[in-house]
This record gives sequence, C-alpha cells and structure tokens, in this order.
Amino acid sequence: MRSVLFLASLLLVLCATSVRAQMPVSPLTITETKIVRFAPTLPIGGYAQEGSCGSESLMVTRPGAWRCSVANAIHDPCFPLPKNHGQLVCDADPAPKAEGFVLKLMKPLPESPHLDRKPEPWIFRLADNSICNATLSANGHPRRWKCTIYIRDQVRPDGVVTLLTPGKIWMADKFPGSAIGTQDAKPEKIPVKMIWE
Repeated sequence: MRSVLFLASLLLVLCATSVRAQMPVSPLTITETKIVRFAPTLPIGGYAQEGSCGSESLMVTRPGAWRCSVANAIHDPCFPLPKNHGQLVCDADPAPKAEGFVLKLMKPLPESPHLDRKPEPWIFRLADNSICNATLSANGHPRRWKCTIYIRDQVRPDGVVTLLTPGKIWMADKFPGSAIGTQDAKPEKIPVKMIWE
C-alpha cells in the first residue's frame, strides 16, 4: 500500500513539473535593461534634402544630436554622419528600424554650447513590447513618453509613461491613455527591455 501511495505521489510531482516546464516564460521577465547610444547609418536610396540646424536636439538630451529644419518643417533629432561631412540623418527611428533621410547642410552647424547635458531615454521598448517615444512639454523638455504597440502592419496607441526609475532593470510607470488626468489612476510598473539615447 505504501509503495502504491509513493508511486502515485511521485507521478503527481512529475506531472506538475512537466506542466510548469511547458508554461511560457512571462514576457515581463528580463534580467537587465540594455542601453544603446544611437548612431544612424546612411539611408539606402532616397534623396538628400537641403536644410539647416539651429540648436541642439530637444528630444535627445546628449551632445551630437540636432534640431534642424527643411523648408518650414522641423526635424528633431538629426545625427551627423562621421564620414559624410556636411550631412546628417533625420527622422531615423531605431525601434521600428526606420532609416530616415539625409539632410545636406546649407550652412555649418552652430557652435555647440557644451552644456553638461545628462543623457535621458529618447525611445525605449518595454517588456510588454510597446515602444515609447519622448514628447515635449510646454517648456521644450522631454516630460513623458507616448507608447505605441506594433501589431503586424498596424500601429496602435498604448498608453503613456510618466516616470522612469533607473537601475539594473529600469522600471516605467505606465498609464493607459484613458487614465491620464484621472485623479486616482495608478500606473502599472513595467520593466524596460532596451533604451536608446
């Protein structure tokens, strides 16, 4: 009788272990946030547009990123190409791997003020696979990040991140779009997979 009970309990343990082994790993399980200093490559095809850059980028808070204009349109950020003097790449987006376009400078870049700007996240991917991009507040500084989710060929709004907490694994306070401005709304704490600055 004891051996039957022992075999039955052993069988239950093995079945439970097998079920646990087949359960998918949670997408929210990550071990470290990867931080990348973005540097675009020269876009393939397309044509260069002429323009100029008036100041450092407001979206990317590190040296080497610029706020530029082509005709009456503002493009921020634009990044110099080290081997192509007088040219920058604008509208590149590393998350969906958009190449952007080449901006040919009509005049040299302005003198950089050499401010001690602390790099802050520009774009990041959360563990729920949404992509969040910096937006500008009324005073022109990144204040929050609008998130979208890419589902096949569709891009859908997916909330807003209002706070990032640094660490080995960065954490984002994410609100659904409908909760912004709601008095008692509480954010979901979501790990950050990758940050581009």
